[in-house]
Amino acid sequence: MAPHSDSDGLVSVVVPTHYRNDRLRQALDSVTAQEYDPIEVLVVDGSDDEHARPVVAEYDEARYVRQRRDEGPQAARSIGAEASDGEYVQFLDDDDRLAPTKIAKQVALLEDAERVGVAYCGMRDEARGEILPNPVVRGDVIRRALEMRTFPCINSTMLIDREVLARALPLRHRHGADDTGLKVDLALQTAFDFVAEPLVVRGRPGDSLSESWGYLDGRMEVIATYDRLYRQFPDSVRRRALRETHYQAGRKLLAERGWSPRATAQFARSARRTPDDRAYHLAAALGSLAGRPGLAAVDRLFGRDGV
Repeated sequence: MAPHSDSDGLVSVVVPTHYRNDRLRQALDSVTAQEYDPIEVLVVDGSDDEHARPVVAEYDEARYVRQRRDEGPQAARSIGAEASDGEYVQFLDDDDRLAPTKIAKQVALLEDAERVGVAYCGMRDEARGEILPNPVVRGDVIRRALEMRTFPCINSTMLIDREVLARALPLRHRHGADDTGLKVDLALQTAFDFVAEPLVVRGRPGDSLSESWGYLDGRMEVIATYDRLYRQFPDSVRRRALRETHYQAGRKLLAERGWSPRATAQFARSARRTPDDRAYHLAAALGSLAGRPGLAAVDRLFGRDGV
């Protein structure tokens, strides 16, 4: 790692892992390459046979933490955060990598900005390319968090003030939508800001939770969990969250099957729920009747990128 920076704030990098040593090694290499110091690394291993221990032993800065029972990455993040000592906490998924300046730039942002407890950044997605923050997703983001429209603010792009995170621990398990609920919990107590650069490479392994049905189930669980909170906002907030969930379910069904009446039903639910952009969602529902090619034609017509 680089010589000591101007900042004295220790950053704890918590890496949950489960039988992905090849990806884990790349993730840890990216931490070692950070242009910031001091950093501590805690690798929380959910395997049954201490699978990641030999990899962690290759890195002097890394500490191995065994997860006694695999209860998912959110439990692993909680274990790592509670065992850490940093002023700031970086959750790093084992299939992601950090750009060398990531932590340094975000620590500087958190130290300079008043009342900001979460700094995030853009990313380079292995499948989708560069994705930068939406300029409006800063400051008080609770409404956007409830609408589930804060991307690319995800676990690996965030750096979180420890005092803010501590009030959200232990983190609640929500299938593949763990960070969706976490952002609501964080937004309830602090402001967000971002570095408008792609400082994370987001990996796309075949078993990515963000591409699973569990992720969509988790989104519905988040909506149910925060029912009272949603009631404090206009109905359009909940409707946008539901719209995007049904829309993504429809796209996933077409991706898996090419054509599916269940996909059309999901797109119809999306069109019914949407408080805006109704023309596109109605067209998507109709286009899905022709399967994947029909939806692709609608995307082209409306200038969408199909995600």
